[in-house]
Amino acid sequence: MYRGSFISAMQRLDRRRQIAAVGVLLGIVFVFSVLSVELRLPGFSTAPWWPAAGFAAVAVLATRGRGVAIAGLVLIVTAVANAAVGTTWWVALGFGLGNAAEAWIIAAVLRVRRDGDRPFGVLDSLRFLAATGGGAVAIGVVAGGFVALEGGPFLATAVHVAASHASAVLVITGLAVLPRRAFRVDRPVEFVAQLLVLAATVGFAFAPEQRFPLAFLPLPILAWAAFRFGSGVVLAEIALCGAAILGFAVVGGGPFIDAAAGDPALLIGLVQIYTIALIASLVPLALLQDGQAMLLSRLSAREKLLSGVIVNAHAGFVVVRRVDREFRILESNGTGMRLLAAWIHPSREGAVLDHDELSAVIPARPGDDWIGEREFADGLLLELVVTRVAGERELFLIQAIDATEQRAASRALHDALQHERDALERLRDLAAQKDEFVSSVSHELRTPVTSILGYAEDLAETSSSGADRRSIEVILRNARRLAELVDDLLSLSRVGEPAPVATVPVDLVRALAEGHDELAPLARAAGVTVTVEVPTGLTVAGDPLAIDRVVVNLLGNAIKFTPEGGTVAVSAADTGSGTVHLRIADTGRGIPSGELERVFERFYRIADPDRGFVPGTGLGLPIVRDLVTRMGGSVTLESDGRHGTTAVVELPAAVGVGGPA
Repeated sequence: MYRGSFISAMQRLDRRRQIAAVGVLLGIVFVFSVLSVELRLPGFSTAPWWPAAGFAAVAVLATRGRGVAIAGLVLIVTAVANAAVGTTWWVALGFGLGNAAEAWIIAAVLRVRRDGDRPFGVLDSLRFLAATGGGAVAIGVVAGGFVALEGGPFLATAVHVAASHASAVLVITGLAVLPRRAFRVDRPVEFVAQLLVLAATVGFAFAPEQRFPLAFLPLPILAWAAFRFGSGVVLAEIALCGAAILGFAVVGGGPFIDAAAGDPALLIGLVQIYTIALIASLVPLALLQDGQAMLLSRLSAREKLLSGVIVNAHAGFVVVRRVDREFRILESNGTGMRLLAAWIHPSREGAVLDHDELSAVIPARPGDDWIGEREFADGLLLELVVTRVAGERELFLIQAIDATEQRAASRALHDALQHERDALERLRDLAAQKDEFVSSVSHELRTPVTSILGYAEDLAETSSSGADRRSIEVILRNARRLAELVDDLLSLSRVGEPAPVATVPVDLVRALAEGHDELAPLARAAGVTVTVEVPTGLTVAGDPLAIDRVVVNLLGNAIKFTPEGGTVAVSAADTGSGTVHLRIADTGRGIPSGELERVFERFYRIADPDRGFVPGTGLGLPIVRDLVTRMGGSVTLESDGRHGTTAVVELPAAVGVGGPA
C-alpha cells in the first residue's frame, strides 16, 4: 500500500496481529453504526454523517488478498448494527450490503496499481476521490432503493446517504492512507498561529445569526496550511472545520441557513458538500507541495553529498568562464586551486587562469574533451581533462590529478625490473660458468681416475694374499665410485633429459648392508645410531652401482645432519603395486618446507646452525634424483622443519626387468 501510512503498517503485521487489528476496526464500525443511527435528526431516516464507512474501508484495505472476506464481515456487522436499533431486518440487510459494496469498491480502485510500497501522491489522491465517489454512489443507490421500498423518497435518501458516506470516507480513510510524515509540523509557532486564525475565521463566517455569504473565508487559511504544512495536517483541519460548521449550522449559524430555506436535510447536505469540496481542492494541492518538498530535500541532500565529494576529492576541480581574454574562476575545490596554483593570477574580477596556458588545451567544440599531461617547473606532473560544457558558451570544467608520485613509482618499477633482468642475466652467466667449471674439472679428473682404476684392476688380478686382496678391493670399489661420480658430474653439466639406464634385478638388502658397513665408521664418529629393517628377498629393478650410490648418498646425508645421540632408521617395503619404497628417516633439525625442493638444485646447501659447516659439494641430492629418475623412480623429502627429515625413494620392483627403464 502507501509507504509510511497506517494501512501499510497494518499490512506488515503478522497474521495474528493483523486479524486482531481488523477485529478492532470492525468493532469500531459496529459502535459508530449504532451511534450514527441513534443520533439521527428528528424526522430523518438517515444519519447526517456515517464514520463507520471510513473505518470499514480501512479494514478492507488493510488486508491484502482477503478483501472479499472482510467486506462480507462488514456486511454482517453493519446489518446487525442497523437491526439492533430497530431497522427492519431486510432494510438493515440492504444497508449492510451497501456498506460492504462501498468498502470493496474503494479498496478495489485503490489497489489497481500493485507495485508494492510507494508514497501517496497527487495521482493517488485523484484515484482516491474517484474510489470514494464510486463507493458513495453505490451505497446511495442501495440505501435509496430500500428506503423507497418502504415508501420513502429514493433520490433524497440516495443523495444524503452518498454525501454522508463520502465525507466520512474522505476524512477517515484519507487519514489512514497518508504517510506519517504528512502529519509532521516543522514550524510549530507558525502552525499555532495558522490554527488560531482558522478558528477565528470559521467562528466569524459561521457564527450564529451570521447570514452573510462568507463561506469562502476559511479557504485561504486552509491553503496557507496546504502550502506550509503536510497534507495530513490539512485533512485534519478540514475535518475539524466540517464538524464545527455542522455544529454552527445545527444551532442556526452560517450562510447555509438561508440557502436551506428551513430544510434540515438540505442544510446538512450543503455542509457535507462544502466539506467534500474543501478536501477535493486542497488535499491534492497539499500532496503536490509534499512531493515538491520531498524532491527539494532529496536534491539538497544530493547537492550536499556531491559538494562534499568534490570539495574533499583528491582530484582538483575548477570551473571557468572565458570573458574577453580572461578565464575567470567560477567554482573550485581546494585541491584544484592548489594543483593549478602556477596558472592562477589575481585580477579585478577575482582569480583567473593563465590565458595562454589554458588556450592551448581547451577543446574546440562544446561537449569535447582535451586529455593530456602538463609538467610544471617544480617537477609537478598533472593529468588534465578539460571539458567544454555543452549548451554553455565559453564555460569549461578542468579536472586535475597529481600524477607526480605515480610517475615516480612507474620509473622506480621500471628500474627495478631492469635490475631484475640484469641480475637474471648475471645468474645465467654464473650458472653457465659453473657448468663449464664442473665439465672442465670432470674431464681433468677422468684421466687420473681411469688410470687408478686400471692399475687397481691389474693388482686385483695378480694379488693373492688375503690382506692385500682386501685393500685392493677397497681401492677398486672407491676408484669405480669416483669414476661414476665424474661421469655424474659430466651428466649434470649436460643440457637435456638424462638418458635411461639398463636395469637388472638388484638385491636391495645387499645394497643397504654394504652402505651401512661403509658408513659405520662415520656413524660411530658422529655418535649416531643407524638401524636397518628390510624384509629379506626384496629386489628392485635398477643399476647396481647407481643404487649403491643412492643409498650411500642418502644415508651419509642423514648421518651428517643428525646431532650426536640421534638415530637414523632405514626401512623398505614392497607396496604391492609394482613399486618398492625405501625410507631413510633421521632425527635431525629437519629442512624448512620452502627448501625441500631447492636442496635438489646443484650446489645448493643448507648450513646446520648447531654443527656449523658440514663438508659437502651440494651435488649429492641432485645426483640421487638424476640416478633415481633414470631408473624410472622418484625421490622426495618430507620434513616439518623441526623434527627430522625422511627421504622417500620409489623404485620399480624387479618384475620383468632386463631392458631400459
